[in-house]
Amino acid sequence: MYEMTDPVAVRNAAIAAEKRRLAEQRQRREAAPSHRTSGFVLRKWRWLGVNGGDAVRAVLEVLDELQKASVGPDADGGGQHTEQLRKAIEGSPEADALLPAVGALLKESTPTEVLRHLRTLHAAGVEWLNPEGTGRQAVICSTAPSLLLARSSRSLTGEPAYSLFTSVAMGGAVPVPTKMLPEVLPWAPLPVIDDLIEHGGILPEDSPWAYRTDSEAIYLRARLVPGKVTPDEARALRWTPFLRRADFLSGRELAADGSATDGPPDVYDMLLDVSVGDAARLQELDAALPDEQRVQLRNLKAGSYEGNWPRTFLADRGLWALMSTLWDPQSTVDPRLSDFHAWTAIRRAYDLVIEGRVEEAGQQATAFDRLPKPGKTLPSSMPGMLPEALNLAAYAALAREDPQDAERLMERAAALTDEAAGNLRLIRMWRATPKNTRDPLTNPYLELGLPHGSADWETRYRELVRESRFDTVKYARLNLIRGRLDEARRHEARDGVFFRLPLDHSVYEAPDDVPRSLVPPLEPLPRRTPATSGAEMEAVRARAAVEILQDFRTTPPRLDRHRSTQ
Repeated sequence: MYEMTDPVAVRNAAIAAEKRRLAEQRQRREAAPSHRTSGFVLRKWRWLGVNGGDAVRAVLEVLDELQKASVGPDADGGGQHTEQLRKAIEGSPEADALLPAVGALLKESTPTEVLRHLRTLHAAGVEWLNPEGTGRQAVICSTAPSLLLARSSRSLTGEPAYSLFTSVAMGGAVPVPTKMLPEVLPWAPLPVIDDLIEHGGILPEDSPWAYRTDSEAIYLRARLVPGKVTPDEARALRWTPFLRRADFLSGRELAADGSATDGPPDVYDMLLDVSVGDAARLQELDAALPDEQRVQLRNLKAGSYEGNWPRTFLADRGLWALMSTLWDPQSTVDPRLSDFHAWTAIRRAYDLVIEGRVEEAGQQATAFDRLPKPGKTLPSSMPGMLPEALNLAAYAALAREDPQDAERLMERAAALTDEAAGNLRLIRMWRATPKNTRDPLTNPYLELGLPHGSADWETRYRELVRESRFDTVKYARLNLIRGRLDEARRHEARDGVFFRLPLDHSVYEAPDDVPRSLVPPLEPLPRRTPATSGAEMEAVRARAAVEILQDFRTTPPRLDRHRSTQ
């Protein structure tokens, strides 16, 4: 229904249809009985504005068809009007009665028949319409109406169907007056409506979908107000970009790769990478995004040099993973600046522990224990991160062999969460043990650069041993770490004998949100209808022909009745 067609093929089809129409008209003339018109009869017809034998024969052809149609099985008989046609065909046209009879019978004809008869009259030079109607008749009957319309702006005006025809003839460049749209939208061919949409002749406030069937109404809403289309309606349209965008925004798994085989990569696949912090395809994403979102992406990258972003970026949790990837802070991050900075600070503290930079981790964790700046409030996430920060600070205190400070910090953490009770118990036990007999206070997993309880510690241990085979001090420390881990496996409490870090893994996890600041806006559905065909243009032309019958004369035109009969 919506596949585009070749404009050249459409034009050729229109030409072929016109040739068939002319051939049928010629056959009707050849099959019709010949009307022998004398000079006396020709003079009678001149009083009706019909000049010359060819014009008389054309008029008689029209009258003959109207008469036959009026006495057909579906006709009402025509009465007085049919009688006037009979007299005219027999050579006695009545000047005052014929035109009203012809006009009345034309109004009872189908639009296609009206158009055919008006074409016949126009070709014969019979002006049975008033001057305004004659001008519109010339446009309707022309094989190149756009040329006539371009020469005279007055021909553009008319009733709804005629206005639509002029718009179609001009390729949609001439709008239909807004007040007339309700008259034409219920029946106008869908490609014609698309022409008007493309040229701004139909706007969302015109609500063209209110006049169409369900399937076409959905299509028109998608063309003009895509935001009001539901996912079910988009599925009915098989509107893939809408569905992929909706799935992405809702967090659902994208159904399939949206990239065309030879086309650009799918923007939502790349945004999905961004949402998990993968910066490998930022250049491709930059090229695929619309201008507004491209500027946003570049501003985001520019802010990563100093970790300074607008509030809109900081509030977009879907960007946090990418911002964290792009920004590598070299000094303590102030968690009081925003929720993002708090999240970055707690992650940085933990990463520093894994890297063996425990003292710096302690400094970063201590930043959570600061008072808010004057006139400012703390980010809403900071209270939830404080127990984890106190736990990190306590571990840093243990690393510098200050169990007293570690106990103080863990007491505060235990007052905030029950998860800290185990670490507090270990610290108190260590403090009660003589220094010369107690085990190291640090976590051997963390010393290997692994998360607490990692099952890969033996592999990591062997890697570090190979790296330190010429460093006796480091080699001895690694053996001590292994001994502690082996002993813990034999212990009933197993890893419970070590200081647990982190307490809550969820604090460190990236938000599972969509980077809304970079999501392109929903674009209207691209046109799916073919170019307006010759048949569709003929349908509009026929309706316009019916409209101009209101300009049909009731009295003969004032013509030169002394013109030669040649």
